[in-house]
Amino acid sequence: MKGGKSWITWIGDEPQPSLRENPDFLKAPTYTWSNGTNSTDEWKENISTAVKKIQDEKIEKVVLARDLNAVASARIDPRLILRNLAEQYPSTWCFSVDGLIGATPELLLRLTRGMVTSRVLAGTISKTGDDEKDLARSASLARSSKDLEEHVYAVRSVVESLSHFCSSTNVPDSPFVLHLANVMHLATDVTGAISESAHHVDTFAILAKLHPSAAVCGTPTQSANEIISELEGISRGRYAGPVGWIDARGDGELGIALRCGEISGKSIRLFAGCGIVAGSDPEKELAESQVKFAPMIHALSES
Repeated sequence: MKGGKSWITWIGDEPQPSLRENPDFLKAPTYTWSNGTNSTDEWKENISTAVKKIQDEKIEKVVLARDLNAVASARIDPRLILRNLAEQYPSTWCFSVDGLIGATPELLLRLTRGMVTSRVLAGTISKTGDDEKDLARSASLARSSKDLEEHVYAVRSVVESLSHFCSSTNVPDSPFVLHLANVMHLATDVTGAISESAHHVDTFAILAKLHPSAAVCGTPTQSANEIISELEGISRGRYAGPVGWIDARGDGELGIALRCGEISGKSIRLFAGCGIVAGSDPEKELAESQVKFAPMIHALSES
């Protein structure tokens, strides 16, 4: 949906499926849950190792992901999940692409008529559901040195990438707190004007420089990627990759595939990742990852 209008793009030689063909899709199956590649203890150990490497090797940030598996009592229909995500998380970008489904709060890039925007999220705190307590937690997040440090790295990586194409960029002095249904994030909207002297700057060209940013990999990128390869132990698949649309002019809108799962028949694999810096605590990072799993878990279970 954009500007109050909705549309469907259907690619293939089969007719678009109708909701009336399968009224049972509104009934959520039951799920049997199991650990992903790593147990919670193993993942916390990975966090501890990453913190030590950050301190020893003088890198700034690395993002470590974990997965969670579920098997359903019936074939999983993405339509029910997508409906639930759209209702419960209206301020996110909901997507369903060839089995990858989710509701991402993070805009990787939007390119429209020579203007580019990227929403950077880094720094997270859970919500309690109590407005007064959440207001205090929001203020705590905005003052958190650990979360502000993580956020600065992510913003800096985006600005450096956009500088290759933009004659000017606008970066707010401080982040705002983005309120979602279950969490709050430190957020910064970075905008830029594509230079008139730049040739053939389309969404693909910007994407090649922008992804992966520090929000999903770390910084410096190569060092962080090496630590991810050594410690993470999972195949991310399309998790944390770009998802969205690009038109014939090269303009487009791409989110980062977060708060998502990958469906295969009766099975689904969920993903969550946390930004690790020198001050990270394994127990708190585990709790943050559980909160990031919550949108998909709730969307799967509710009819």
